[in-house]
Amino acid sequence: MNKLKQLETKDDFASLLGFKNSKYINYILYSVGTDNLYKTFSIPKKNGGERIIHAPKEKLKRLQRKLAGVLWDCYLESLKIKSKNKSFKIPAISHAFEKNKSIITNAQIHRNKKYILNIDLKDYFDSFNFGRVRGFFLKDADFKVPEEIATVIAQIACYKGKLPQGAPSSPIITNLISRILDYRIVKIAKKYRFTYTRYADDMTFSTNCELSSNKLQATNELEKFLKELEKVITLSGFKINPQKTRLSNNMQRQEVTGLVVNKKVGVKREYLKNTRAMTFKLYKDEKFEIDGKQGTMEQLTGRFAFILQISQYNNYLLYKINCKI
Repeated sequence: MNKLKQLETKDDFASLLGFKNSKYINYILYSVGTDNLYKTFSIPKKNGGERIIHAPKEKLKRLQRKLAGVLWDCYLESLKIKSKNKSFKIPAISHAFEKNKSIITNAQIHRNKKYILNIDLKDYFDSFNFGRVRGFFLKDADFKVPEEIATVIAQIACYKGKLPQGAPSSPIITNLISRILDYRIVKIAKKYRFTYTRYADDMTFSTNCELSSNKLQATNELEKFLKELEKVITLSGFKINPQKTRLSNNMQRQEVTGLVVNKKVGVKREYLKNTRAMTFKLYKDEKFEIDGKQGTMEQLTGRFAFILQISQYNNYLLYKINCKI
Protein backbone atom coordinates (compact mmCIF):
# COMPACT_ATOMS: atom_id res chain seq x y z
CA MET A 1 0.00 0.00 0.00
CA ASN A 2 3.03 2.32 0.36
CA LYS A 3 2.89 3.39 -3.29
CA LEU A 4 -0.67 4.66 -3.01
CA LYS A 5 -0.19 6.13 0.45
CA GLN A 6 2.80 8.16 -0.77
CA LEU A 7 0.82 9.83 -3.54
CA GLU A 8 0.08 13.52 -3.09
CA THR A 9 -1.23 14.81 -6.43
CA LYS A 10 -3.19 13.66 -9.45
CA ASP A 11 0.05 13.69 -11.47
CA ASP A 12 1.58 11.26 -8.93
CA PHE A 13 -1.42 8.99 -9.38
CA ALA A 14 -1.19 9.22 -13.18
CA SER A 15 2.49 8.30 -12.99
CA LEU A 16 1.65 5.21 -10.92
CA LEU A 17 -0.80 4.17 -13.64
CA GLY A 18 1.94 4.51 -16.25
CA PHE A 19 1.18 7.96 -17.69
CA LYS A 20 3.59 10.93 -17.87
CA ASN A 21 1.05 13.23 -16.24
CA SER A 22 -2.68 13.54 -15.58
CA LYS A 23 -3.59 14.96 -19.04
CA TYR A 24 -4.97 11.65 -20.36
CA ILE A 25 -6.98 11.08 -17.18
CA ASN A 26 -8.39 14.62 -17.35
CA TYR A 27 -9.25 14.11 -21.02
CA ILE A 28 -11.21 10.92 -20.26
CA LEU A 29 -12.93 12.23 -17.13
CA TYR A 30 -13.77 15.79 -18.15
CA SER A 31 -13.40 16.34 -21.92
CA VAL A 32 -15.04 13.10 -23.07
CA GLY A 33 -16.89 12.17 -19.87
CA THR A 34 -17.02 8.59 -18.59
CA ASP A 35 -20.82 8.38 -19.01
CA ASN A 36 -20.25 8.63 -22.78
CA LEU A 37 -17.76 5.76 -22.83
CA TYR A 38 -19.99 2.77 -22.09
CA LYS A 39 -22.09 0.42 -24.16
CA THR A 40 -24.98 -1.28 -22.39
CA PHE A 41 -26.47 -4.70 -23.09
CA SER A 42 -28.16 -7.50 -21.17
CA ILE A 43 -27.40 -11.18 -20.66
CA PRO A 44 -29.83 -13.80 -19.30
CA LYS A 45 -29.52 -14.88 -15.67
CA LYS A 46 -29.42 -18.59 -14.87
CA ASN A 47 -32.59 -18.37 -12.78
CA GLY A 48 -34.50 -16.12 -15.17
CA GLY A 49 -34.49 -12.38 -15.73
CA GLU A 50 -31.69 -10.34 -17.25
CA ARG A 51 -28.41 -8.94 -15.99
CA ILE A 52 -27.52 -5.47 -17.25
CA ILE A 53 -23.90 -5.11 -18.35
CA HIS A 54 -22.21 -1.73 -18.79
CA ALA A 55 -19.02 -2.39 -20.78
CA PRO A 56 -16.51 0.48 -21.09
CA LYS A 57 -15.17 1.46 -24.49
CA GLU A 58 -11.47 0.94 -25.18
CA LYS A 59 -10.24 4.38 -24.04
CA LEU A 60 -11.81 4.03 -20.61
CA LYS A 61 -11.18 0.28 -20.40
CA ARG A 62 -7.45 0.94 -20.79
CA LEU A 63 -7.53 3.30 -17.82
CA GLN A 64 -9.64 0.95 -15.70
CA ARG A 65 -7.33 -1.99 -16.41
CA LYS A 66 -4.34 0.02 -15.22
CA LEU A 67 -6.25 1.01 -12.08
CA ALA A 68 -7.25 -2.62 -11.45
CA GLY A 69 -3.62 -3.74 -11.82
CA VAL A 70 -2.37 -1.18 -9.30
CA LEU A 71 -5.12 -2.04 -6.80
CA TRP A 72 -4.46 -5.77 -7.16
CA ASP A 73 -0.74 -5.23 -6.48
CA CYS A 74 -1.63 -3.15 -3.43
CA TYR A 75 -3.98 -5.86 -2.21
CA LEU A 76 -1.25 -8.51 -2.43
CA GLU A 77 1.22 -6.19 -0.72
CA SER A 78 -1.25 -5.68 2.11
CA LEU A 79 -1.64 -9.44 2.58
CA LYS A 80 2.14 -9.91 2.69
CA ILE A 81 2.50 -7.25 5.36
CA LYS A 82 -0.33 -8.66 7.49
CA SER A 83 0.75 -12.27 7.16
CA LYS A 84 3.00 -13.60 9.92
CA ASN A 85 4.32 -16.39 7.70
CA LYS A 86 6.91 -15.62 5.04
CA SER A 87 5.18 -17.88 2.51
CA PHE A 88 1.69 -16.42 2.65
CA LYS A 89 -1.53 -17.63 1.07
CA ILE A 90 -4.42 -15.45 -0.06
CA PRO A 91 -7.28 -16.06 2.41
CA ALA A 92 -9.75 -18.53 0.91
CA ILE A 93 -12.84 -16.43 1.62
CA SER A 94 -13.55 -14.56 -1.61
CA HIS A 95 -13.41 -16.71 -4.75
CA ALA A 96 -14.83 -14.26 -7.30
CA PHE A 97 -12.54 -12.12 -9.45
CA GLU A 98 -9.43 -13.50 -7.71
CA LYS A 99 -6.41 -15.04 -9.39
CA ASN A 100 -6.47 -18.87 -9.28
CA LYS A 101 -9.98 -18.79 -7.80
CA SER A 102 -13.29 -19.74 -9.41
CA ILE A 103 -16.74 -21.15 -8.73
CA ILE A 104 -14.99 -24.54 -8.61
CA THR A 105 -12.56 -23.63 -5.81
CA ASN A 106 -15.46 -22.00 -3.98
CA ALA A 107 -17.62 -25.13 -4.25
CA GLN A 108 -14.77 -27.51 -3.32
CA ILE A 109 -14.50 -26.07 0.20
CA HIS A 110 -18.11 -27.08 0.93
CA ARG A 111 -17.93 -30.56 -0.58
CA ASN A 112 -19.34 -33.52 1.37
CA LYS A 113 -20.80 -31.53 4.31
CA LYS A 114 -23.80 -32.33 6.51
CA TYR A 115 -25.37 -28.91 6.16
CA ILE A 116 -25.01 -26.08 3.66
CA LEU A 117 -26.54 -22.65 4.06
CA ASN A 118 -26.79 -20.45 0.94
CA ILE A 119 -27.34 -16.70 1.32
CA ASP A 120 -27.57 -14.15 -1.51
CA LEU A 121 -26.77 -10.45 -1.17
CA LYS A 122 -29.46 -8.32 -2.78
CA ASP A 123 -28.43 -5.84 -5.52
CA TYR A 124 -24.76 -6.41 -4.73
CA PHE A 125 -23.16 -4.21 -7.40
CA ASP A 126 -25.72 -1.43 -6.96
CA SER A 127 -24.69 -1.13 -3.30
CA PHE A 128 -21.27 0.24 -4.33
CA ASN A 129 -22.13 3.86 -5.10
CA PHE A 130 -19.76 6.73 -5.85
CA GLY A 131 -19.66 7.99 -2.26
CA ARG A 132 -18.96 4.54 -0.88
CA VAL A 133 -16.09 3.92 -3.30
CA ARG A 134 -14.58 7.35 -2.67
CA GLY A 135 -15.04 7.02 1.10
CA PHE A 136 -13.35 3.62 1.16
CA PHE A 137 -10.13 4.90 -0.43
CA LEU A 138 -10.21 7.94 1.85
CA LYS A 139 -10.72 6.10 5.14
CA ASP A 140 -9.54 2.49 4.80
CA ALA A 141 -6.37 1.92 6.84
CA ASP A 142 -4.59 0.28 3.90
CA PHE A 143 -5.17 3.28 1.62
CA LYS A 144 -6.05 6.68 3.13
CA VAL A 145 -5.26 8.50 -0.11
CA PRO A 146 -5.73 12.28 -0.51
CA GLU A 147 -9.26 13.50 -1.32
CA GLU A 148 -8.37 14.45 -4.90
CA ILE A 149 -7.03 10.96 -5.66
CA ALA A 150 -9.95 9.19 -3.94
CA THR A 151 -12.32 11.26 -6.09
CA VAL A 152 -10.43 10.42 -9.30
CA ILE A 153 -10.45 6.68 -8.48
CA ALA A 154 -14.23 6.80 -7.97
CA GLN A 155 -14.69 8.81 -11.19
CA ILE A 156 -12.69 6.28 -13.21
CA ALA A 157 -14.48 3.29 -11.67
CA CYS A 158 -18.12 4.45 -11.48
CA TYR A 159 -20.81 4.81 -14.13
CA LYS A 160 -23.86 6.91 -13.33
CA GLY A 161 -22.87 6.93 -9.67
CA LYS A 162 -22.30 3.18 -9.23
CA LEU A 163 -19.75 0.46 -9.95
CA PRO A 164 -20.82 -1.08 -13.27
CA GLN A 165 -20.88 -4.79 -14.01
CA GLY A 166 -18.61 -5.12 -17.02
CA ALA A 167 -15.81 -2.74 -16.04
CA PRO A 168 -12.38 -4.35 -15.36
CA SER A 169 -11.91 -2.19 -12.25
CA SER A 170 -15.19 -3.19 -10.58
CA PRO A 171 -14.23 -6.71 -9.39
CA ILE A 172 -11.14 -5.73 -7.38
CA ILE A 173 -12.89 -2.71 -5.84
CA THR A 174 -15.93 -4.75 -4.77
CA ASN A 175 -13.62 -7.33 -3.21
CA LEU A 176 -11.58 -4.69 -1.38
CA ILE A 177 -14.68 -3.08 0.10
CA SER A 178 -16.27 -6.46 0.88
CA ARG A 179 -13.23 -7.54 2.93
CA ILE A 180 -14.72 -5.71 5.90
CA LEU A 181 -17.86 -7.82 5.60
CA ASP A 182 -15.85 -11.03 5.19
CA TYR A 183 -13.76 -10.47 8.32
CA ARG A 184 -16.88 -9.83 10.39
CA ILE A 185 -18.71 -12.84 8.96
CA VAL A 186 -15.77 -15.21 9.59
CA LYS A 187 -15.93 -14.44 13.33
CA ILE A 188 -19.63 -15.30 13.49
CA ALA A 189 -19.18 -18.42 11.34
CA LYS A 190 -16.44 -19.74 13.64
CA LYS A 191 -18.64 -19.10 16.67
CA TYR A 192 -21.33 -21.37 15.19
CA ARG A 193 -18.79 -23.86 13.72
CA PHE A 194 -19.48 -23.01 10.08
CA THR A 195 -17.00 -22.67 7.21
CA TYR A 196 -17.63 -19.51 5.17
CA THR A 197 -16.80 -18.46 1.60
CA ARG A 198 -18.16 -15.82 -0.76
CA TYR A 199 -18.39 -15.63 -4.53
CA ALA A 200 -19.46 -12.03 -5.27
CA ASP A 201 -23.02 -11.89 -3.90
CA ASP A 202 -23.25 -15.64 -3.15
CA MET A 203 -22.40 -16.43 0.48
CA THR A 204 -22.01 -20.08 1.51
CA PHE A 205 -21.78 -21.61 4.98
CA SER A 206 -21.21 -25.31 5.65
CA THR A 207 -20.61 -27.60 8.61
CA ASN A 208 -20.23 -31.26 9.51
CA CYS A 209 -21.47 -30.61 13.03
CA GLU A 210 -24.96 -31.64 14.04
CA LEU A 211 -27.03 -28.53 14.68
CA SER A 212 -28.93 -30.37 17.42
CA SER A 213 -30.84 -33.63 17.86
CA ASN A 214 -33.66 -31.49 19.24
CA LYS A 215 -35.46 -29.89 16.27
CA LEU A 216 -36.67 -26.89 18.28
CA GLN A 217 -33.21 -26.26 19.69
CA ALA A 218 -31.66 -26.61 16.23
CA THR A 219 -34.18 -24.14 14.79
CA ASN A 220 -33.49 -21.63 17.57
CA GLU A 221 -29.72 -21.97 17.09
CA LEU A 222 -30.03 -21.43 13.34
CA GLU A 223 -32.31 -18.41 13.85
CA LYS A 224 -29.75 -16.85 16.20
CA PHE A 225 -27.02 -17.46 13.61
CA LEU A 226 -29.12 -15.88 10.84
CA LYS A 227 -29.98 -12.85 13.01
CA GLU A 228 -26.32 -12.22 13.78
CA LEU A 229 -25.45 -12.58 10.10
CA GLU A 230 -28.20 -10.20 9.02
CA LYS A 231 -27.12 -7.62 11.59
CA VAL A 232 -23.50 -7.67 10.41
CA ILE A 233 -24.46 -7.72 6.72
CA THR A 234 -26.71 -4.67 7.20
CA LEU A 235 -24.03 -2.91 9.26
CA SER A 236 -21.58 -3.50 6.40
CA GLY A 237 -23.88 -1.80 3.88
CA PHE A 238 -25.51 -4.84 2.26
CA LYS A 239 -28.89 -6.58 2.30
CA ILE A 240 -29.93 -10.25 2.30
CA ASN A 241 -32.21 -11.50 -0.46
CA PRO A 242 -34.59 -13.65 1.67
CA GLN A 243 -35.99 -15.45 -1.38
CA LYS A 244 -32.61 -17.08 -2.03
CA THR A 245 -31.76 -18.17 1.54
CA ARG A 246 -31.63 -21.97 1.64
CA LEU A 247 -30.52 -24.61 4.16
CA SER A 248 -29.89 -28.12 2.79
CA ASN A 249 -28.70 -31.34 4.42
CA ASN A 250 -26.70 -34.14 2.83
CA MET A 251 -29.86 -36.11 2.09
CA GLN A 252 -30.86 -33.34 -0.34
CA ARG A 253 -29.07 -32.02 -3.39
CA GLN A 254 -26.58 -29.46 -2.12
CA GLU A 255 -25.47 -26.68 -4.44
CA VAL A 256 -22.77 -24.04 -4.22
CA THR A 257 -22.45 -21.42 -6.98
CA GLY A 258 -24.43 -23.65 -9.33
CA LEU A 259 -22.38 -26.81 -8.72
CA VAL A 260 -23.45 -29.95 -6.87
CA VAL A 261 -21.22 -30.69 -3.84
CA ASN A 262 -22.79 -33.68 -2.06
CA LYS A 263 -19.78 -35.95 -2.67
CA LYS A 264 -17.53 -34.36 -5.25
CA VAL A 265 -17.88 -31.10 -7.16
CA GLY A 266 -20.11 -31.81 -10.13
CA VAL A 267 -22.28 -30.32 -12.83
CA LYS A 268 -26.03 -30.53 -12.31
CA ARG A 269 -27.77 -33.37 -14.15
CA GLU A 270 -30.05 -30.89 -15.89
CA TYR A 271 -27.02 -29.10 -17.33
CA LEU A 272 -25.57 -32.35 -18.68
CA LYS A 273 -28.95 -33.47 -20.02
CA ASN A 274 -29.59 -30.14 -21.75
CA THR A 275 -26.10 -30.10 -23.26
CA ARG A 276 -26.61 -33.59 -24.69
CA ALA A 277 -30.01 -32.53 -26.07
CA MET A 278 -28.45 -29.48 -27.73
CA THR A 279 -25.77 -31.66 -29.31
CA PHE A 280 -28.35 -34.13 -30.63
CA LYS A 281 -30.49 -31.25 -31.96
CA LEU A 282 -27.46 -29.78 -33.73
CA TYR A 283 -26.62 -33.16 -35.27
CA LYS A 284 -30.22 -33.74 -36.37
CA ASP A 285 -31.37 -30.26 -37.45
CA GLU A 286 -28.06 -28.37 -37.73
CA LYS A 287 -29.32 -25.87 -35.16
CA PHE A 288 -30.27 -25.75 -31.47
CA GLU A 289 -31.62 -23.32 -28.86
CA ILE A 290 -30.35 -21.93 -25.55
CA ASP A 291 -32.86 -20.08 -23.37
CA GLY A 292 -35.31 -19.86 -26.26
CA LYS A 293 -32.80 -18.31 -28.66
CA GLN A 294 -30.77 -19.94 -31.42
CA GLY A 295 -27.49 -21.16 -29.98
CA THR A 296 -24.00 -20.82 -31.43
CA MET A 297 -21.13 -23.27 -31.71
CA GLU A 298 -19.15 -21.06 -29.32
CA GLN A 299 -21.86 -21.48 -26.67
CA LEU A 300 -22.01 -25.25 -27.08
CA THR A 301 -18.22 -25.53 -27.06
CA GLY A 302 -18.20 -23.43 -23.90
CA ARG A 303 -20.60 -25.81 -22.18
CA PHE A 304 -18.43 -28.82 -23.05
CA ALA A 305 -15.31 -26.95 -21.91
CA PHE A 306 -16.97 -26.21 -18.57
CA ILE A 307 -17.98 -29.87 -18.07
CA LEU A 308 -14.42 -30.95 -18.96
CA GLN A 309 -12.96 -28.37 -16.56
CA ILE A 310 -14.97 -29.83 -13.65
CA SER A 311 -13.90 -33.37 -14.59
CA GLN A 312 -10.23 -32.40 -14.83
CA TYR A 313 -10.40 -30.61 -11.46
CA ASN A 314 -11.76 -33.75 -9.77
CA ASN A 315 -9.10 -35.90 -11.45
CA TYR A 316 -6.43 -33.50 -10.19
CA LEU A 317 -7.74 -33.75 -6.61
CA LEU A 318 -7.82 -37.55 -6.87
CA TYR A 319 -4.23 -37.52 -8.13
CA LYS A 320 -3.14 -35.38 -5.15
CA ILE A 321 -4.86 -37.78 -2.72
CA ASN A 322 -3.21 -40.82 -4.31
CA CYS A 323 0.20 -39.15 -4.13
CA LYS A 324 -0.18 -38.76 -0.37
CA ILE A 325 -1.06 -42.42 0.17
